[in-house]
Amino acid sequence: MNILFNMKPITVHFIGTDHKLIPSLIHALRNNKFTIMNLVHSLERVDLFSSEAILYSKDGNKARIPIF
Repeated sequence: MNILFNMKPITVHFIGTDHKLIPSLIHALRNNKFTIMNLVHSLERVDLFSSEAILYSKDGNKARIPIF
């Protein structure tokens, strides 16, 4: 599934969860300033779990953020 974040489509892979966590994911992406500051322009895909998300950038970096 793709979501729009900063006017750019981001691929989301659901791992042990479903689309019901998309609003929580978007909220976490907008509010995690450290992660967004480092990955906002290069965010490529997200692996979404029930309590966290792993963000992957185009340059090979990744970050984990909690989902509440």
